[in-house]
Amino acid sequence: MVMSSNSTTTTEAKGWYGPPPPPELIDNASSLELLSQGAEARVWLATIDITGSSSETGSKRSVHVGSGINVPQLSSLTQYPSPLLLDESSSSSSTSSQSVKVIVKERFPKKYRHPALDVSLTKSRTKGEARSLIRCKRADVNCPKVLAISNWSNFTDSDGNVDKKSETANASNVSTTSSCLFIEHVQGCTVRQYFEQRLESTATQDPSSSKRQRLEEGESTKLEPKQQDRVTTVIDTDTLGVAYNIGTLVGKMHAAGVVHGDLTTSNIMVTNPFQTSDINQETKQRWEADLVLIDFGLATSTNSTVITDAPNGDAASNTNKKPHKQQHNAEEKAVDLYVLERAFLSTHPESEPLVEEVLKGYREFFENLGCSDGSSKGTYEHVAKAILNRLEQVRLRGRKRECFG
Repeated sequence: MVMSSNSTTTTEAKGWYGPPPPPELIDNASSLELLSQGAEARVWLATIDITGSSSETGSKRSVHVGSGINVPQLSSLTQYPSPLLLDESSSSSSTSSQSVKVIVKERFPKKYRHPALDVSLTKSRTKGEARSLIRCKRADVNCPKVLAISNWSNFTDSDGNVDKKSETANASNVSTTSSCLFIEHVQGCTVRQYFEQRLESTATQDPSSSKRQRLEEGESTKLEPKQQDRVTTVIDTDTLGVAYNIGTLVGKMHAAGVVHGDLTTSNIMVTNPFQTSDINQETKQRWEADLVLIDFGLATSTNSTVITDAPNGDAASNTNKKPHKQQHNAEEKAVDLYVLERAFLSTHPESEPLVEEVLKGYREFFENLGCSDGSSKGTYEHVAKAILNRLEQVRLRGRKRECFG
């Protein structure tokens, strides 16, 4: 969800594969850049000019995505008032043109699936991602805001008009509809990019560790161990603080009843990365990373950890409700943590201290959950204990798989 240097504009080159993007995106977006594409979806950065005097007035329709949650339905990029405006007050009062940048996650048709099944899966997965994002947003978890949902045709007829034929025309044909999720554009860099930038800046500030200077000093490198040149991860106060905040953020998401499913350092963004040029300023001592979770395409929903107190005020009577459900949630959340742990260790060499800090932040979040004055500290401590104990079992299963295939 961050702009990359290799993103392409559809008007310059075809940077995508599969069916063409919906004509609504190509024709009505002032610029459209492809950020990434996988087998399931394409992610676009779209710049849209919204004019208050638009002739096309959009009806305030919504799409029910489950759990009593409704998302505005976008019929056209030119409709007004537009749900794509983050400031709803400006949408209703301003008549001037406004330019907004949004992320469009397009789930395009798949040729290998039956058209009826393809439409059903595409819509349900888009709704599921929107539902998970909104549940996190309501629980004060830092994630992009869901703006709208649309279902647009990818093809035009012989006259150049958007094909309006049925989504599931014939069993021999592929579906012609893409399901698009419009979400807030988050600026910044990923945690992975942040760690890589810290490594580069550290190498620049400490030239004595570079191979070039050793050669200039006439040091022989024939017998030099290769370990001196291997890439490691910077471990300092800043990176440990980022790791701790990751654990807190993941704990808050799990407490809201959402399991991410693809927790990696590429799916967590730093919205206020510290600039290397400011490294000598006093503000560095007060810097704390603002993190945002992105890419909820594989997210699933579980029951919320925070339990409402019983009418008689006895919270303990509700704590032991549905133990089998609590255990099932512990398994899913432990797997979520295991995926994050493996992502750290495989992407960032020698990052074990960062993983420990992540788990520390996760555990302490649940220990402090529900206590504003410290009186009820420990109410949800058993939740973190159950999840971390299950994480040990998941690790053992992973090691056994690595040994025996």
